[in-house]
Amino acid sequence: MKMKKILFTFLLLALPFALTAQNFKHKGKSGIVPVSTNTQSVFGRSIGYYVKFKNNSNKKVDGLKWKATFTNNFGEILGVREGVWQSGNFISPIAPGTTTEEIESSWVKGGLKIWITITDVHFAE
Repeated sequence: MKMKKILFTFLLLALPFALTAQNFKHKGKSGIVPVSTNTQSVFGRSIGYYVKFKNNSNKKVDGLKWKATFTNNFGEILGVREGVWQSGNFISPIAPGTTTEEIESSWVKGGLKIWITITDVHFAE
């Protein structure tokens, strides 16, 4: 009986930690995936980041929106920023099977790692 009580107490105490654990990875949408990211840090602040997207769909993409989540090495979320990419006069749409790179400013103190979640994709007509 005492062992059951100890096991129950352990599970009760461990549950909040399991629920708050973060599983960070890049997340794509509609066949568009973030391939890689790099952050630029100066004096302990992430001042900007590069993100590379790949179009795995069979349509041209002329607009993307995403959420960038910045963490430290312990997985603690330090900031969230939104990003936007659009084709235009000098920037061609992302053709199927090709990639594009984007640079964004961020200004996140202590942000060493970045995780991209694509929130919206606009296909060229």
